[in-house]
Amino acid sequence: MSTADALTCLAFSPDGNKIACGTARSGVTITDISSKSKHQLEMLAETHTHVTAIAWSPDGEKIIVSLPDHTIRCWNTISTHPVGPPFAEHKDLILTAGFLPDSSHAVSLSRDGELLVWDTGSGVVTQQVTVSNTTQTMFVAALSTDSSLLFTSDTKEGIVWEIPKCTRIAEIALPNIPLLQAAIISHSGPQVLAFGDRSFWIWDTSTKKHDDARFEGLSEDDIPFAMAASPDGKVLALEIDGDINHPTHFYDLKGHEFTTSNMRCTHPFAFSPGGKLFAASSVPSDSKDGIYKLVIRSVEEIIGRSPLDFPAMVTPKAKGKQRSLGLNPGFFDQPPVRRPRLEFKYMLKSI
Repeated sequence: MSTADALTCLAFSPDGNKIACGTARSGVTITDISSKSKHQLEMLAETHTHVTAIAWSPDGEKIIVSLPDHTIRCWNTISTHPVGPPFAEHKDLILTAGFLPDSSHAVSLSRDGELLVWDTGSGVVTQQVTVSNTTQTMFVAALSTDSSLLFTSDTKEGIVWEIPKCTRIAEIALPNIPLLQAAIISHSGPQVLAFGDRSFWIWDTSTKKHDDARFEGLSEDDIPFAMAASPDGKVLALEIDGDINHPTHFYDLKGHEFTTSNMRCTHPFAFSPGGKLFAASSVPSDSKDGIYKLVIRSVEEIIGRSPLDFPAMVTPKAKGKQRSLGLNPGFFDQPPVRRPRLEFKYMLKSI
């Protein structure tokens, strides 16, 4: 990994035993969490660019990687060789991508609103739906862990789609403030979680109700920058932009902070499928050589108690005011944030 490299995205394998790390310049590395051994995907020099997203197949044998040139590439995780040709049917930045349960097909959404279902071996598109008729209006998109649900938003509404049918199953009006991010908590039901402006709301697509909550302990100067939700919906990780001393905070779904956490880290974030592990990039000032490292901790260690000790979900109350604020609509037009040119290494903490 080059000295100018940085982590851009993370994804645990389905069994939680490995983690794939996308980087700004060195492609993708797969690390075995127990042995700490790692190997690089066989990527051509021209593909060693900013990796924007990673997803594992349910059988753990393949990985798809989204790149800024609007292509998606598939690799065999055992041989590290490419599987099929690059998928190049998208004409705009790819916001999200994931495998379907059969591990042979994938679903992907680009910023221009084109939702595609395709064969990862041949690259043949089997289904295509335009989820937005206005060019470059898709700002937030999130797939459930099993790729059965997709959340999309433009400037007016949030929509949940059933995959692979690509049909709308629920929608909700949005305020005149763009969302920061969203997450679908599939293990606890089709509930969509959106974050912004030190507040968030929980939307139950089956009852059409949503509830508001706020992240406690934050001031008006604290601007949310990145977030992640554990698959069981019990722990939320929120990074505050510019907070050097304590950039990432951890909360439950009522907005209460786990103040026992002493983990200093920055995005990208990832929870393991079972919600027991959390991965992120370290804060470089924490190391003697000032480098960024991959840090993995148990969730129990982060929050100071077992996730089984508290409820997973908040029951939505009567429909109320929605609150969200985050990146402006031009967020995806901006180049990736460049971090200092520091040496990049991995650090796996014993768990």
